Amino acid sequence: MERAPECCLVCGAKEKEPLITINEWQVVRCSACGMGSLDPRPSVADLAEMYDKQYCKERFCEAEGDTSMTLQKRLSLESSRLRFIKKFKTTGKVLDIGCGFGYFLAACREKGYLVHGVDFSGYAVEHAQNRLKIPVTVGPLDSVQLEGDKFDVVTMWHSLEHTPDPSSALEKAKGWLKKDGVLVVDVPNYLGTDAAKYGREWTGWDPPYHLWHFTPETLTRLLAKHGFEVQTKKTYHSEYIKEQLEKYLLLKPVARMIAQLYSGHSVAVVARLAAV
Repeated sequence: MERAPECCLVCGAKEKEPLITINEWQVVRCSACGMGSLDPRPSVADLAEMYDKQYCKERFCEAEGDTSMTLQKRLSLESSRLRFIKKFKTTGKVLDIGCGFGYFLAACREKGYLVHGVDFSGYAVEHAQNRLKIPVTVGPLDSVQLEGDKFDVVTMWHSLEHTPDPSSALEKAKGWLKKDGVLVVDVPNYLGTDAAKYGREWTGWDPPYHLWHFTPETLTRLLAKHGFEVQTKKTYHSEYIKEQLEKYLLLKPVARMIAQLYSGHSVAVVARLAAV
C-alpha cells in the first residue's frame, strides 16, 4: 500500500476532504477542484498482482474465436464507441491504451482501421493476441516504447482512472499522436446521476482498481494542462433513471430517451493537441 500524491494532479492544491468510504477503502477529493483519488491505494507492485486472470474473467466476456457468435455480439457493443471516433477520423491507425481483450480494436479493424493495443495484464494481452490476432504491447504504460509509431487516434476507454499516474499516461499518449490526431478519454463521472442514486453501490467507485475519480470539469482541466483542447463531450444516459422508468409499462418505450436527459455512469471526450 502507498499514499496518493500529496498535491492534486489537476490544480496542485494540497487540501483534501473525504468523499466516500467503501469497506476499508477511502476516496478523498481535492477541496479546490474536486479531483478524487483513492488514499491509501495499492502500490505498483500490488497492481501487478491485481490484474490477473480472475480479474479479466470477471470484467471481460471471453469469445471462443474471431468467428464466434459471442464475439460478433461483443463487437456490436462497440458500435457507439466507433461512431464517437468516426466523426473525427474515418481511417487511419488506432492505439487503444488499456485494450483488455481487444474487442474495441477488433471492431475498428473490421471497419478498416489499422490497430495496436497496450495493456498491463499479460492474461488480457494473450487473449487479444492469440484469439483475436490483435497486436498488443504488454507492460506498465511508463515502460512501453512504440518508437516511430504515430497514431491518428489514441483511445483510453476506462483506463485513465486505473493508471497510477494519469499525467504521465497523457504525456505518453501525446507522444504517440500525430499532430492532427485525436485523443479519446472515457472515465466514470462521480458527479453523475448514477453515482448520486446508487451511492456506495455505484460501479464507478470500484476500489481498489480505480485510483482516480473524475468529473467532467477535472478531466477537461487535466487534458488542458497537458496541451489538449476538448472538441466534443458526451455524457451517457442514466442507467438508474432508465431502470426506474422501465418499471412502468407506459413509460418503458421512452425510458432510454428520458434517461438521456440525466448524466449517467461516464463522461467521454474527444480532444486534439492545442495549436502552439
